[in-house]
Amino acid sequence: MKHTFTRSQVKQIILEELEADLLVENIERNLLQEGLLDTFKNYKNKLFPGKTDEEVKDKVRDIVSNSSALNSMPRKNRIGIFLLAGLLGSLSLQAGFDYKELSDAAASDAGNIKSAIAKSTEKAKNVTNFRQVAQTETEQGVANSEEEAKQAIERLRTDYRNDLKKAPISPGFGLFVDGDPKKGQMQGFAYVPASQMSDDEVMPFVGMKKADYELLLRATYLASLGGDEKLKELVMGGQQGSSGYWAYTDEGLYETFSPEQPYGMLPPEWSVAYELLQTRAAMGKVSLDN
Repeated sequence: MKHTFTRSQVKQIILEELEADLLVENIERNLLQEGLLDTFKNYKNKLFPGKTDEEVKDKVRDIVSNSSALNSMPRKNRIGIFLLAGLLGSLSLQAGFDYKELSDAAASDAGNIKSAIAKSTEKAKNVTNFRQVAQTETEQGVANSEEEAKQAIERLRTDYRNDLKKAPISPGFGLFVDGDPKKGQMQGFAYVPASQMSDDEVMPFVGMKKADYELLLRATYLASLGGDEKLKELVMGGQQGSSGYWAYTDEGLYETFSPEQPYGMLPPEWSVAYELLQTRAAMGKVSLDN
């Protein structure tokens, strides 16, 4: 039977479509002006008030795996779900997502949000040091000077002395203790496992909480095609993932664990990125093998 709409119903449908189109435009503007992290928190609180980040991750993952639910939900809500899924690095905006299961309208919304996120993460392509990623996302003070960097690493050595582990990456050739060839080559890197740090601990070189920094990494790298491999390069070494990427002084140097144990101390930000990489590997998104 043919369904007919009243004039008021047609008007309401048109208004809802216009509002949804404006929402996509606002999301793109928010991503560029307010940053990835603030935009994520804003829409998370709108769609899932009172829920933790972990709870939201689980709910979004369940929703995007149900194409029928996506097709039938109000368009404004669907756009918000696509945004959260993309910023979390969920499968909806990854290459493996099956757009064929979506309605034409839902697939169009997914494509528009994917494009908006891609524009906002474009800056990450030219980042040469991990501190640059968070520059537009944080208002807290960070350890910038050489003295502040030394103090931050000293706190790390003191507070987590019994938790330090050898990192599975090499310093490569030419990275010397204190930058002095006379003191010899650094033997490796040491790090504090992210699991030993609370989600509220502030990362000293980016000025944001551990949980927020993980979200920023997800939004910056995992929301785009090839993001898992890019994250792997940065964490484990590769085209741009050289030891200099994680250096926390302008000279590209690292504090060593001790004169007797010439291991460079990696920043806790590396630990968070490494834990995220391990999580993605466990999900089958990326291999840790070379």
